[in-house]
Amino acid sequence: MTDEALILRPAQAGDAEILGELTARAYVAGGHLSPDSPYVEVLRDVVPRLDETLVILDAHTDRVVAAITALPHGHVMAEATEPAEWEFRYLAVDPDFWGRGLGQRLIAAVEERARMAGAPRLVLRVIHTNPRAQGLYEHLGYRHVPARDFTFPSRLDPTVTFTLLLYAKEL
Repeated sequence: MTDEALILRPAQAGDAEILGELTARAYVAGGHLSPDSPYVEVLRDVVPRLDETLVILDAHTDRVVAAITALPHGHVMAEATEPAEWEFRYLAVDPDFWGRGLGQRLIAAVEERARMAGAPRLVLRVIHTNPRAQGLYEHLGYRHVPARDFTFPSRLDPTVTFTLLLYAKEL
């Protein structure tokens, strides 16, 4: 498939259901979330972030195959930002399209969007059990900021904790 067949565009209202399923499927397929995790429902609830989401559409099938949400500081869904920063969340690529650079393309688009808005840096959080994503972010110039990591107990088993690592990139 050529790059011309992959169209980057803002998400539309009609994309909400497929975006929810795509995001949940990508997170589960990555092995960092079980299908019965309560977080799956959060991933499926796209409406609160739809206006801030970019998608990549396969023009041949008219199918959304990747998505990312970019949030400025102060947005109700921005959890990791400090004043003036932007955050990206919910990066999801259909597993059938892994390894084609779609995640990098979406991140580059978000970086440009944040840069044009005057943000000095872009931040993200990634679960500590996802070294593949951590490697991608480091390859793209993001640096781990341990002082801003967030650790929390599992909703299913309070004796289990998760850590969301914060990565930042100066724009």
